[in-house]
This record gives sequence, structure tokens and C-alpha cells, in this order.
Amino acid sequence: MKKTVYCLITIISMTLFAACGESIEEKAQRSLQSARAAYEAGNFQNAKIELDSLKILYPKAFNARREAMKLMREVELAEQQRSVACFDSMLVAKRAELDEVLKADIIFEKDEKYQDIGNFMIASQAPMKNLMNSYLRGQVDENGVLTITSIYRGKAISHSKVKVSVGDSYAESDNPISNYTSKHLGVTTERVDFRFGKDEGIIGFIVLNAEKSIKVELTGKSSYAYTMRKDDVRAITKLYDLSMLLRSIRECEAARQEAQRHIEFIERNKQRSEEAAAAATAQ
Repeated sequence: MKKTVYCLITIISMTLFAACGESIEEKAQRSLQSARAAYEAGNFQNAKIELDSLKILYPKAFNARREAMKLMREVELAEQQRSVACFDSMLVAKRAELDEVLKADIIFEKDEKYQDIGNFMIASQAPMKNLMNSYLRGQVDENGVLTITSIYRGKAISHSKVKVSVGDSYAESDNPISNYTSKHLGVTTERVDFRFGKDEGIIGFIVLNAEKSIKVELTGKSSYAYTMRKDDVRAITKLYDLSMLLRSIRECEAARQEAQRHIEFIERNKQRSEEAAAAATAQ
């Protein structure tokens, strides 16, 4: 009797074990179906979450896991293809916006012999129109890097610090990226360059206070002060906007290239997997 009971328990245990194995595979297949439905609906993130969960919850559901790996490649490929399409659409819009911006009083300068990257400048700030002026001149290169140059003409002051202020509010920087001094007919010209992001906020201050009267103070061995011309304030504000647009275009182009590289990587892996499967079948 005891032997019979033992046999029954063994048979029941084996049956339950087999049922559990089938249940795991079935559950994994249901999870796979949910992932495929999400993928077909374009819900790529949900599909990836479902596939990741399948891998964790059902490590022995080998058939489902193999199918899940294939589906994951398809999901990632579709996701990156959608990203490329999105970036393409954004670039069309941004380049059209850039074309409109450049129709304004913006000039482009580039010496093909000596420069790989050209610069944009506002026409009113062109050097030939400001031969005797002390002013802050802006320029933006083709990559969107914005620079302002403090140009001073008069008795040498050897300035390296620029302060811009409105009342008690101000920003100042003595962190130029370069400076240059020349002298002609007894007049000294000093040029001190500050790059946006390393200018300690002076460019941003000008943009934020564009509607106000902005005082400029130059400090070196001695000092000099003046009030910014409205044309110069508008020029720097326009160039700031152009800089942001160009940077946005470059970032979008870089992101598109990264998505395209990911697509090529996925396709290479997919091809290798298919070739390996075909070789295994042939054997």
C-alpha cells in the first residue's frame, strides 16, 4: 500500500513538474505576443520592457527567448528608423528657418585659403563701418560658436576685463580667449575676444537686457567706459539667436548620424545571425 501511494505521489509530482514547464513556456509566449502587439502598434518602449521582463522571468523558456531576441532586434531597428525620420523632419524645418534668418542683415566671411570654418556677422558691425569706434562686436562661426570682441581705440589701456551693467546689475569677465594690440598713426587698437560659455555671463547679460541702456567698462592698466549703441545690442542679440539655431542643427545632425550608425550595427548583427542559422540548418 505504501509503495502504491509512493508511486502515485511520484507520478503526480512528475505530471505537475511537466505542467509547470509547459506553463512557463506558455506564459513566455503570451508575454512575447504582448511585446509583438506593442511593436506592431509602434509602442517600442513597451515592447522592449515586455521583452526584458520575459528574459528575466522565464530563463528556461528557450523557444520564446530565441523569438524574443529576434523581435528585440526588429524593435530596436524600427525605433532607430523612426528616430532618423524624425531628425530628417526637424532638419528640414530648422534649415528653412536658417535660410530665413540669413536673409536679414547678416554677412558671411570665409577665406577659402586659410579658413575651414567661416563666420557670420551683422552688417552694421563690419570693420570698415567702424574704423574709429570702440564697441563690442559679435560673430558666429558655422558651428554656432558665438564670440564677442571688445574693440577699443585710443590711448593704450591694455584692457583684459570687460564689464557690462545696467544700474546695479552687471556681469564681467577677465577670461578672454585671445587679445591683440596694434598701433597706427598714434592710435592704439586693442581687440579682446570672449567666447560664449567662457565669458562669465557677459553675452547673456546683453541679450537679457537688450531693451535697456547698457554700460560697458574696459579695465586694464587704466580704464575706459561707454554706453553700448542700440545697433550693437541688436547685433549681438541676433547673433545669439543664430548661434542657438546653428547649434541646434549641429546637434540634430549628430543625433541623426548616431541613429544611422545604430541601424547599421543592428543590420550587421541581424545578417550574422541569419547566416549562422542558415549554416546550422545546412549541417
